[in-house]
Amino acid sequence: MLTGGCHCGRVAFEVKVPPSKAFRCNCSYCSRRGWHHAYAEPADFRLLRGESDLATYRFGAGTTENYFCRYCGIHTHFYTTYADRPHYAYSLACCEGIDIAKLAVELIDGRSF
Repeated sequence: MLTGGCHCGRVAFEVKVPPSKAFRCNCSYCSRRGWHHAYAEPADFRLLRGESDLATYRFGAGTTENYFCRYCGIHTHFYTTYADRPHYAYSLACCEGIDIAKLAVELIDGRSF
């Protein structure tokens, strides 16, 4: 079990399956944040607290709902139905005990979406 959350602690989540690799997207939103993330199936991701403390942001096709803490501003995760496949992605920088430098990184060409 992997746990994570925002900087101020209001938002917390858990993921049942630890990541085997990191993903990095080159879309305008992800590249500006330098965001490394991993994916989770809906059954494997659970928000533990802070639902009312989250703000959302959508752009482009609007299929992805980006969640961030409205107090400290940390982008913790997103939910998407892109390609008719509902799933979550979560920030590896928000996770306890993850060393991103030790994970293989797969690049995603989000600019082409």
